[in-house]
Amino acid sequence: MIVAILVLAVLVYASTIERRVRRYRSNTAASRHLVTVEVERRYIQLEPFIAAIDSSGLDPEAVRQLVGARSWSKAVRDRGLGLGAQAAAENALSAAVHTVLSEADTHPKLKSNWAFQGPAGDLETTEKRIAGAVRVYNDNAYKLALLRSSFSTKFMAKALKVTDPEPFAEHSSLVTDEQPEDVPA
Repeated sequence: MIVAILVLAVLVYASTIERRVRRYRSNTAASRHLVTVEVERRYIQLEPFIAAIDSSGLDPEAVRQLVGARSWSKAVRDRGLGLGAQAAAENALSAAVHTVLSEADTHPKLKSNWAFQGPAGDLETTEKRIAGAVRVYNDNAYKLALLRSSFSTKFMAKALKVTDPEPFAEHSSLVTDEQPEDVPA
């Protein structure tokens, strides 16, 4: 009788872990897809934004950096270089977008130019959505990775062949091998 109760308890525990693994895998895949959708949306929104910038009189260097960051981001994604490289490229693109948007805030004639403000507003909203989607993906990836490292679930996770998903985070070795000037070697 005691053996049957123990076997039943182990089976219930195993099925609970198996359901959790399926849920975390599904959530991680769905949130990764959401990041991809939002990044694609940004690529589409960048076309009218860059067209509006060309005639705005903004710093041409900032515009060149934006166009270069967009090209780099697209190339990294098309080549499938992994989430670390993609995160570095997407972060560079976000930084370039924010640089142009902050510079545009200092130009009074652009504040009343709807041809610029429309795409800029859409792009700002998409930037927030990308940040949220990345945060959700990283949270889900962390939960899935935690199943592999937690003592109570790691044996079951290994039996279910759970792999650690790569976080959507920029690795410093992918960006540069140089140290900043103000940090001693």
